[in-house]
Amino acid sequence: MRSIFLLILSLLFSSSLLSQCNQHVFTSVGAEKWTSFQYQDCDGGAHFFGLPAGGYTTIYCADIGTAFVLNGDGFVYPLLTEHPNYPSCLLPSCVGDFNEDGAVDVNDLLTFLSNYGPCSE
Repeated sequence: MRSIFLLILSLLFSSSLLSQCNQHVFTSVGAEKWTSFQYQDCDGGAHFFGLPAGGYTTIYCADIGTAFVLNGDGFVYPLLTEHPNYPSCLLPSCVGDFNEDGAVDVNDLLTFLSNYGPCSE
């Protein structure tokens, strides 16, 4: 039973298990023209956006090696430690432990199944 549950979880979270995701700073501080950026989020989705010249900065979670400056003179770099004012990119220490009791067990399966299905408005 536990192996089936772990298999289901690994299929659901396979992209996040194989990637290394952390906060990245995207900035146009010191830039003299519009800068376009591209990055891949922790779930594998591609994102494109731009920042005007003159000192704009934002932080997003991105897979290491997937954040790029497409054009312009801004820059992007990964943070070594997470900035506390932005959403965390850290995965739980035990994937599948939804109730964070230190074990993946039937209670986690029940939590998963109780949240399964269509989302309500």
